[in-house]
This record gives sequence, C-alpha cells and structure tokens, in this order.
Amino acid sequence: MDNDAARHELIDALALVQEQFADLAVVEQERATMSSSATSADGTVTVTVDCDGIVIHTAVSETYLDDHDLADLGRHITEAAQAAARDIEQKVAELLAPLAQRREQMPSLSDIVEGAPDIRDLLAARVPGPQSDDEPDDFPTVRSTR
Repeated sequence: MDNDAARHELIDALALVQEQFADLAVVEQERATMSSSATSADGTVTVTVDCDGIVIHTAVSETYLDDHDLADLGRHITEAAQAAARDIEQKVAELLAPLAQRREQMPSLSDIVEGAPDIRDLLAARVPGPQSDDEPDDFPTVRSTR
C-alpha cells in the first residue's frame, strides 16, 4: 500500500474512532439514567435497580400480609431484585450493541501501520460503572515525561 492510500485509510479509521468516542459519551449519559423495576408476590413487592443492577428502591404494599407470610418477604424481595437486574442487564446490552457492532467493523490499525495496535482492542465497548475512591479502576495512569 502506498503512503497516500495508507494516510487516507488512517484518516478514515481515526474518523471512525472519533465517532465511536462521541457515541460512547451519549450512550453513557443514557445508560446512567436507566433503571428497571420488577414485582413479585402478586405485585405487592416492587424492587427498582439502577443501570448497574444496584437496588435503589424497594416497596412492599400494605396488602402484602393479606395473602403472603412475613417469613416469605425476603424471598419475594430477592426474586423481584433478580428480575429487575436481569432486565436492566438486557437493556444495557441492547443500548451498547450498536457500538459493539461498529467496533467489529473497524479495520485493524496494524493493517495500515505495521506494528500498530488493533483499534478494536482500544475501543472495547466497556462502560465503567461508578467506583468508590478506594477501588482501583481498570485504566492505566498515564503521565507525560515533559
């Protein structure tokens, strides 16, 4: 491949990368607002989870004890929480699917520039969840030597 063709291919690949990052930011904003609710015990127990599957709200109807035993309440809450977590996991996967498809269609940078990393590896469609200050993240710390 001549230099001019390689340059054009690289410019096209970098444009795809830029588009992917822009779309990832939009998707992350949408993902952050997502939640899912599920019910159990004939609708008398409702559990809501956030985009990471963390329980953010639990409600038990005043009528719960009319038809159910208090001893079963924990099981009903667990069932609803698990159903809501499965639902939000599916919704997030559907939201991320277009990004993953685009990532698979991106060229290998090493096909354009010998020895370069694969763009697809650099753009893994991973959306990090919230972390506490004491949890290490999966991203390296990059410092300039200047």
